Amino acid sequence: MDVKTIAKLADIMSQHMLTGLEVHEGDTSIRLSRETCAVQKPLVQLSAETAEATTVKEAPVANTIMITAPMPGTFYTSGAPELPPFVKEGDHVGVGTVVCIVEAMKVMNEVKSEISGLVSKVLVANGSPVEFGQALFEIRID
Repeated sequence: MDVKTIAKLADIMSQHMLTGLEVHEGDTSIRLSRETCAVQKPLVQLSAETAEATTVKEAPVANTIMITAPMPGTFYTSGAPELPPFVKEGDHVGVGTVVCIVEAMKVMNEVKSEISGLVSKVLVANGSPVEFGQALFEIRID
């Protein structure tokens, strides 16, 4: 199974919000799985479990949600170095708005917002490595 097929399967998982997918093709098989969501629910207090999952050290403001990395890879704010960032602090995002790209195994994976709100903080620098579940953006809910 080639990398493009695996990337398409990962896209299908994201589009249909699947937590797992197993495919058998001849004598080759692949199993993909991920956490159930890439966005945390609004938080008033930060629990130890949440701090570990998002790597955020300070308590988030009420009515904010973190958009987190759906996979480990490299964080990019735009589709190419010469292009402006998809979003910056102060921008409004809607459901389905592309907020960044996470490159994993030479595949550029768009990360889309699952909520509507105002980008209050960009938590990762362009070109930085990110881990699965790491907070990328803080969004103040509309």
